[in-house]
Amino acid sequence: MTIGLDASRANRPNKTGVEWYSYYLIQELKKITPDDIDVILYTNGKLTGGLENCPKNFTEKKLSWPCLPAGRRQYLWTQIRLWWELIIKPPDVLFVPAHTIPFLPIRKKTKVYVTVHDVGFKRYPKLYKKIQFYYHELTMKRLRNRADKIITISDFSKQEIIDLYRVKPAKIVVIPLGYDQDSYNDKVLADQNILNKYNITQPYLLYLGRLERKKNIGNMIKALAYIKVAKSELKLVLAGNSGNEYENIKKIIIDNKLEKEVLLPGYIAEADLPAVIKMAEIFLFPTLYEGFGLPILQALAIGTPVVTSDLKPHKEVAGGAAALADPKNPVSIAQQINKILKDREFATELKNQGLKRASEFSWAKTAATTLLIITR
Repeated sequence: MTIGLDASRANRPNKTGVEWYSYYLIQELKKITPDDIDVILYTNGKLTGGLENCPKNFTEKKLSWPCLPAGRRQYLWTQIRLWWELIIKPPDVLFVPAHTIPFLPIRKKTKVYVTVHDVGFKRYPKLYKKIQFYYHELTMKRLRNRADKIITISDFSKQEIIDLYRVKPAKIVVIPLGYDQDSYNDKVLADQNILNKYNITQPYLLYLGRLERKKNIGNMIKALAYIKVAKSELKLVLAGNSGNEYENIKKIIIDNKLEKEVLLPGYIAEADLPAVIKMAEIFLFPTLYEGFGLPILQALAIGTPVVTSDLKPHKEVAGGAAALADPKNPVSIAQQINKILKDREFATELKNQGLKRASEFSWAKTAATTLLIITR
């Protein structure tokens, strides 16, 4: 059997959720894939960051296409260059860990498996650029007809795919995410040098992810405005790359006179993240929509108390080990933050519950179940 695996997202330098999922899944599959199964890692650039270290049954295949215009390279690489490779050298199985397959016909002999992380673009189209919305919309319609199985990462996302795209339940398999247990655990040490590197001062609340509207950044800032009256020294660290609505986010900071209290360190290197999470008073993740919410799991594994949304996907991941707030109400977010800051017994209870909850997840489990599904 030959499996063709799209490794392009795993190979991106500044990874977020989908990219890290792709990366760790590939790395775990290298450990457990039988020798009689050949895996081709399709990529649009030379593999780096450890992806290039392959066992004998894994092969890197760089599919170059230098004529691609900037800003459309990922879309057109998938839709034309990857598609052409699948036509001239069709694998037995195509596995894409990040949503998208070519729209043009793929040979019938090739079984297609795709991971759809969420369909937030369909539920909240105004939060996405038009090109992103239409691209993902076309992708889902294509997957509904061509994919042999759709893998998704939570029961919530499975139901969303069923409700919004009328995909048959039997076609969807739920495989939860994992996390890097070697990096994210309760043995992580505080390191002031790392905070100095990003100009972060304690005490602080931490959010990790893209800085965009759907992540509910505005209400986190407003929650800090309520808290700062009693906790004037408290900072809010918004760590991540800027997304759409970034200018509006900066306006909210100015309107609430929090220019000194809200810190924007940008993208934090993966090696530094555990310590930054460890030294936070609270990890904030009251987002409006998630397929899973991997940062919740990472914070639970380290033992940092978490405040997240009282919505289905967040509760599915946290499993009762986080304080829940109404994400649309900054007062509700502020109340849960205050409760943790004032009640150390409650904070300790959350820590212990979080460590227990995180132990139920691993990338090894995610990879083993995935391999079972795509090789049936």
